[in-house]
Amino acid sequence: MDTSNSAKKRLKVEEPDAEPQAIRPKREEPNDEEPMFPLPPFRQTPGPISVSQSYIRRLILEHWNAEIRYCEKAKKLGQLEIGPAPGLRLTIIQASLQRLVAERWDAEVKHCEEAKRAQLLELLLAAHGITRLV
Repeated sequence: MDTSNSAKKRLKVEEPDAEPQAIRPKREEPNDEEPMFPLPPFRQTPGPISVSQSYIRRLILEHWNAEIRYCEKAKKLGQLEIGPAPGLRLTIIQASLQRLVAERWDAEVKHCEEAKRAQLLELLLAAHGITRLV
């Protein structure tokens, strides 16, 4: 068994003057003059949907009112967790913790109300064609 002959049979050595087997086509460079559009399966983002200002206003109000209700509920639950057992008096530490919980959730409610007012103002300005403040 001659390993050098069997190795030569398995490996085809290309000769320097052999013809190339296949020529790869050149990759086309994108032309900046022509707009490029994605082909399927990539889809373009659909255009904007027109809705009334009152509908958007109602959505904004519903969202922020729900956030405010959540904050008030969380404030009550936080205070109940810290509260004394029935029939016992509130200690100074518990009162301090309840005050901290109330201040934190009151600040969160204030933030939600400010965000609600800002979004409503933004909607009002956009209705009058003002999209940017300088």
